[in-house]
Amino acid sequence: MTLSKSERILARLETIADGVNGLTGRVWRDRWEALARNEMSAIVIEPQSEDDDLTVIPFADTTLLVNLDILVSGSPLSTLADPIRVDLHSRLMADRSLDGLALDLYPAGRAWQAVSGEIGALRCAYAVKYRTSLTDLTT
Repeated sequence: MTLSKSERILARLETIADGVNGLTGRVWRDRWEALARNEMSAIVIEPQSEDDDLTVIPFADTTLLVNLDILVSGSPLSTLADPIRVDLHSRLMADRSLDGLALDLYPAGRAWQAVSGEIGALRCAYAVKYRTSLTDLTT
């Protein structure tokens, strides 16, 4: 079965994020269960939305908005998450075509949030622009 281009993009983001600042094995996609303290620091990748631009028919230029949440245990959140954020951003910007899958990748905002106790999250949003055939989401 051939995967959609957006699914392959999400898999590429996961590959890039794995290993950031020693987080190998602690990068998850769409994880809904709570993380245990021993699973922190971690990154959770969540697609948020896709918007299509059909001005280049027979193609669809799509913007995929993705959140890469950096989860840490301890305080201050901003200080603990920052080295992970810097490394993640650097790796993403070094491969803005996501191994040829995307037209471009760019940051789309950040938000810091205390989750509970000394657990916090830094949500890093990124927008991925890519092109598919209007009739085939895999190409």
